[in-house]
Amino acid sequence: MTEISGNTYLTLNGKRTFFLGVNYWSREGNILMWRRWNIDNIRDDMEKLRDAGLNSIRAFILAEDFALPDGTVKREYLDRLRLFLDEANRYGINVFLTLLVGHMSGKNWPFPWDPDNKIYTVEALERTRRFITTIVRNFKDHPAIAGWILTNEITNVRVPPGNVEFELWLRDLVNTVKSVDGRRVISLGDGTVPYKPAVRPEIVGKYVDFLSPHIYLYDNNPVRHTLTYMAIIEYCLSLGKPTLLEEFGFPTNLFTEETHAGFIEVVLVGSLALGASGAFIWCGFDFPGEEDQPYLWEPHELAFGIYRSDGSPKKAVEAIKRFRELLDILDLRSYTLPNREAKIVVPATLYGDLPFTFENRWDLFKALAQSYTLAKMASLNVTFTREEDVSRGKLFIVPSVPRLQTRTWRILLRYVEEGATLYYSHARYLNHPHVSSCHIWEELFGVKPDLKAGMRGKVCETLEIGLRGYNIKIPVARNDVGTTGFAEVDASPKCRIGEEKIMFEAKRGEGRVILLSYPIELYLSSSVSELNAYRLYEYLADISGIKVVYKPGRPVVQVEYWLKRDQPKILFLINHSYEYVETTLYGEKIWGRSEVRGNKVLLSPKSASVFEI
Repeated sequence: MTEISGNTYLTLNGKRTFFLGVNYWSREGNILMWRRWNIDNIRDDMEKLRDAGLNSIRAFILAEDFALPDGTVKREYLDRLRLFLDEANRYGINVFLTLLVGHMSGKNWPFPWDPDNKIYTVEALERTRRFITTIVRNFKDHPAIAGWILTNEITNVRVPPGNVEFELWLRDLVNTVKSVDGRRVISLGDGTVPYKPAVRPEIVGKYVDFLSPHIYLYDNNPVRHTLTYMAIIEYCLSLGKPTLLEEFGFPTNLFTEETHAGFIEVVLVGSLALGASGAFIWCGFDFPGEEDQPYLWEPHELAFGIYRSDGSPKKAVEAIKRFRELLDILDLRSYTLPNREAKIVVPATLYGDLPFTFENRWDLFKALAQSYTLAKMASLNVTFTREEDVSRGKLFIVPSVPRLQTRTWRILLRYVEEGATLYYSHARYLNHPHVSSCHIWEELFGVKPDLKAGMRGKVCETLEIGLRGYNIKIPVARNDVGTTGFAEVDASPKCRIGEEKIMFEAKRGEGRVILLSYPIELYLSSSVSELNAYRLYEYLADISGIKVVYKPGRPVVQVEYWLKRDQPKILFLINHSYEYVETTLYGEKIWGRSEVRGNKVLLSPKSASVFEI
């Protein structure tokens, strides 16, 4: 059975397991597989998935096929589901079964007991309970079932009327499942990501056993692109919840198979290195049914598979097989994750519901993800911490947010006085000039605002920071966000643009504070080029006394490490770029697509390698 370890991992029969899988509809049947029932086709699929090295799938029940209008389940389809699970078990594949398919691949699929999609009402909920209770009761003891997934993106079918109503609905159905099967874990299945209000990890995590982000992101900066996937995984893990990347992928009728495979390798290894409990690619197979809905109007949905519609493997299968070899090499029980001494502070306006606040959640998240990207480019071991739960650390990063709560600044001041470093890059939204992000500028940062009464704020056309002999250039890609402007009281100005002082440093007790008056993370998040802004984060690490275990030859390489007996033992090098990268490393390579000559390591584009150090 699946359980949760004390270290917030999912375990299978008491053993820590990385659930390596795909989202599954049969190759021949696609979403209509239950009504186009063919067990031989499914058996062939299972064999291919096993041969690719997968140990898990996320499967789906289509209520339109399974249910009657009162929420009862058709016996014929229960029998088909049992045969399906029997085949999965025969091939050693764990099944996470999704109970309610609302939205799927560009179409909302009807629930026979709720044709008007009232979903969150008492009447609809009663029939929904009847349906899922029947499924869970029939299969709670089946050896193939590893966990339950409540829905697939139900909030795309109908947006909840409010957060309270959604929480009540979620709690009710999770409790319904657990009242029947108290042994297996359950997730929501609705893409728990920080920028979607109803399914914020902070809310969903109160009720489910593991968080389940669905991530489909685009970015013309290849390094930031895949590091943002890492940022979302770390964001979820920072809540102390097991996290399984439930959906990620791209269609190969839009992107090349080679880069698709590299992308999958980077995300799989990064997920493992950060401590995720698994990752499910969308999806197992391309589909031949061009005229079936929703493929008729969503042609990209035909080509997300790791296998083509004729059953032949894509390049991604090679990447998955290699990754499975890594899982077979590493004994996951032997290692622990290091403590994160650097913490990115998440403002309550992202995850909370504070009245009369204007912040755009996507904007806030972009700044946080950009900050995470810069931290990883500086080889920092970093995590996220929320305002309500700011715990001690050596470095606190507050990146381009327009406000924190007053008590948060007080808490951060106390930690600084005890020896921590605080960095804040100030963001003033010119369309909301009434807001002050802080109320103790002089006490905390040693500065005072330098803005004339009634003025919206200052903007700049170019932003450069001179630091340790580096000229750090920041592209100013937005004109709606600027600064209040500051003058020093007892802080030391570090650099300026013309006559304007833009960076200040001050001692407070045993620690220090750094104030950058412009929102560089937000500016960078709208730019293709990172330039060398990560040098600022290297400076923050140095003055905070944070020791970096290893610095690669170039900042496009993410560094993660695992401990054994409290010492760094396993080193992950993840090349997020589409270029070859050379670095110097003393260690024994145990896995990866890199070329090693002596102490020189050549990393392939969009690849990862693992070393014992």
